[in-house]
Amino acid sequence: MRLDEFAIDNCLKCSVCNATCPVYSAHAQYPGPKHLGPELERLRCEGVATDTAWLEYCLGCHRCDLACPYQVGVSEMIGRAKTMHRKPLVRSLRDWWFARPGLLGRLTTILPALSNFVLSMAPARFLMSKLMQIAPQRVFPAYIRPDLRTPTIGAHKKERPRVLFFPGCFIRYNRPELGRKVIDLLDRNGFTTEVAATDCCGVPALANGDRTKARSLAQDNVLTMANQVNAGMRVVTACSSCGYMLKTGFGGLLKDDAGLADVVQRIGSQTFDLAELLMEQSDAGTLNTEFQTANMHLAYHAPCHQKSQGIGRPWFHLLRQIPGVTVDDIDAGCCGMSGTFGFKQEKYEVSMAIGRQLFDRINASQPEMVATECATCQMQIEHGTTYKAIHPAEIMLQAYDRRPV
Repeated sequence: MRLDEFAIDNCLKCSVCNATCPVYSAHAQYPGPKHLGPELERLRCEGVATDTAWLEYCLGCHRCDLACPYQVGVSEMIGRAKTMHRKPLVRSLRDWWFARPGLLGRLTTILPALSNFVLSMAPARFLMSKLMQIAPQRVFPAYIRPDLRTPTIGAHKKERPRVLFFPGCFIRYNRPELGRKVIDLLDRNGFTTEVAATDCCGVPALANGDRTKARSLAQDNVLTMANQVNAGMRVVTACSSCGYMLKTGFGGLLKDDAGLADVVQRIGSQTFDLAELLMEQSDAGTLNTEFQTANMHLAYHAPCHQKSQGIGRPWFHLLRQIPGVTVDDIDAGCCGMSGTFGFKQEKYEVSMAIGRQLFDRINASQPEMVATECATCQMQIEHGTTYKAIHPAEIMLQAYDRRPV
């Protein structure tokens, strides 16, 4: 949710934003979005020095924006202030890399076996904690040489609706097989998929205060997708953060670029979460429901960036259509990982404190596994509980032919 004007004077100091902020409830010293956003924004507009390290603790979950009764752009104010925030050298260098998962992915997948071996070693994680302030408790996901490509289209499929799949960094460099499952799922539901030759969506850059990089990525991605979107193709994402960025973030970053205004608006309006698109099929009665009985008890966690898209809980409703599947909607707030936030040593304990309620609810549910569409939510859930967490698309695809998850 973003307004062209921040409307600072619309802030009534009602503190609803503070009440919904995951960090505010987990960290006693955190001043909250009301203070970091509209209160300090008034001073920033007057040129008063207000830089504070607390800006780094904003998760970028946008819960404050959703909760605000007068649509004050709280997270946008904090995000712009992050761009001007001065960090200590070590954290600045670390966050420079965290803002560039695409570059990191390209480098680590040159020799992925070596990269994975080094990143999995306890001594290496210890050194990273000392030299880069990366939490040694965290385990990096395995990197795989990127091999996700547009599948060959048979003659009988050329007349079907075509969609453009925006894979994002995690699928491209860590889970390309998940990308192929997404393509398979779309194929089974009547779509022909083209894989977009795009880079990182820019969410990590914004989260780490590098708005310049985020804007550059947005421009490159818009230009890359322009021809297909202008030709009428819809964009599909399987990552809630990528989806949120394409729908709203590009417009905010490129609002002063008149040459891209039309295609940016078109990308925003024609971007669909995978489950959103499939739910549209379900509502129209055209969803492929040839499911096998699964007999599975799942817990579902809706990521913050999925909620901020305002599309409800489409995966929750889709999974419940599979015979034999029971799904507990674990409505327990933010997991606390927030992309790279939970990897930072100084924020690790806060990250785990934020996720505690979610962990407890999942443990109480006692599911066979947890379904959530956000990769870093999956990491956090597996780190904070004893349960495996996977993308709901994998469960739905399994239900068609009983393939193993």
